[in-house]
Amino acid sequence: MKQEPRSFLPDPADLRWLVRSLDLRSFSAAAREMDVAVSVVARGVDRLEAGYGVRLLRRSTHGLSATPEGAELAQEARALLAQLEDIGASLSDQRSRVAGTLRLASSQEICEALVLPHLADLQARYPALRVELLADDRVADLVTEGIDVALRTTVGHSDLVVARALGRFERRLYAAPEYLRLHGTPADPSDLQQHHTVTHTAQGPAVTWAFRNAQGKPLEVTVRSRLAASSSALVHHALVGGAGIGMLSCPLAAADVAQGRLVEVLAPFASRTVHTLYAVSSPGRRNAARVKAVIDFLVKASKDRWALAPVR
Repeated sequence: MKQEPRSFLPDPADLRWLVRSLDLRSFSAAAREMDVAVSVVARGVDRLEAGYGVRLLRRSTHGLSATPEGAELAQEARALLAQLEDIGASLSDQRSRVAGTLRLASSQEICEALVLPHLADLQARYPALRVELLADDRVADLVTEGIDVALRTTVGHSDLVVARALGRFERRLYAAPEYLRLHGTPADPSDLQQHHTVTHTAQGPAVTWAFRNAQGKPLEVTVRSRLAASSSALVHHALVGGAGIGMLSCPLAAADVAQGRLVEVLAPFASRTVHTLYAVSSPGRRNAARVKAVIDFLVKASKDRWALAPVR
């Protein structure tokens, strides 16, 4: 006789233990965060594994990682916990109160330039808000990683995200004065092939940069970098250190240019291509008070305090 599948209703607290243990890759770290004993967290995950009859976590010397079943459950748990938090706020007449945890993802470069300088103001304005920063150049998955807001410079044509433009900017070539003193200043884009160039590893060994010639027509030059770095922040630091010539977003280079640490290269040939910085959220979270408040705050910060051309 075929046995009917068991009905298992998990405790939301156990789901939270699972999610935070995976985020922090440690039962101990999750326990410290919630100020409970490690055994409480471990037993909560054990209950989930017993209830679902599957293994959810892998334990190793490198920390915790999710099995395929654990990753699927964690994804669903993040969405459920966010909904429970919003329901609780609504029932307690605090839906408009900015509180709880907000996970914000961006590149390290943008995080340092746009987010970190204004965190104190944000925390002073919303003392019940807890912010988790995830700084990485890769595009984070909003749902599977439980991201509330992500800062991105590209947004695909999809209804899976809601994007709000924070500002527009250009990317230009820069180098340190010392590098130019030692190696000379290129007078034409074709001269770049004789220079040391610095690029992002995601672009591969050969990178094509766009320019405009004296007649305003598009021009492209492909360079093979002498140095590649895995983050835009590392590219930036390498340029300031005199490693070569590389591409940076103008707002992120502005302070170094003003203080003489970087010089723009080949300015007359700039492509003038305009890029946009977006604050992205998932449709299910865009109306949460904490998400709306943080995005509104970032709009003001980028307009009043950061060198982004305002959206028109």
